[in-house]
Amino acid sequence: MDSMQEGKTMRETAFDVMKRNIISGEWPGGMFLSEKFLSELLGMSKTPIRSALDRLEMMGLVKLSPKQGIIVQEVSLKKILEIYELRLSLETYAVRKLTGKMDDAFFRRLDENMALQAEAIERMDITRYVELDGQFHEMIVDGLDNEEYAEVMKRIQDKFMLVVRTTFARNPSRLKGSLEEHWQIRHALAGQDVELSMRLIEQHIEYVKVIML
Repeated sequence: MDSMQEGKTMRETAFDVMKRNIISGEWPGGMFLSEKFLSELLGMSKTPIRSALDRLEMMGLVKLSPKQGIIVQEVSLKKILEIYELRLSLETYAVRKLTGKMDDAFFRRLDENMALQAEAIERMDITRYVELDGQFHEMIVDGLDNEEYAEVMKRIQDKFMLVVRTTFARNPSRLKGSLEEHWQIRHALAGQDVELSMRLIEQHIEYVKVIML
């Protein structure tokens, strides 16, 4: 690579680049990656690359095999269902707790995020939209101010983003519908109807599950 982000180690840089390529679909599930290819791509030795690969394997994004080498993992149907059940539990709980209780700063962050979502849709930049979509949902869970909930959400986000990206790639017209649902959820959170907030977030998450299945 020509340059690294300031303050990042080679291991962190390798991890970020590889994860981004997997999440974006640049490296699809089942793709074989050689250490030589990664070393040339990243412009670094195998040591930081192997460390980054170990971390990606722990996340379930790659599989390291002595015989087959490095393979980008495909997310199984069982794993998709597990992620959806966990996310549904997290976010319905979050909106139940947060509806009618959040300050202006919280809504400013949501509004800024959704403005960027709209820009990504205008450019038909699915990768950027998926990233912003993940941030939107993370902000809702972060509103609980509970480190354990936030940590669980972050842990499932990368795999979830893989699934969401596939959904939008199959149906690009879904982008505008997704953003509209985000606005509905945002306005419901600013109101007092807890049941409405819970129903909207559930319908929003279930939509992607139905498309994938």
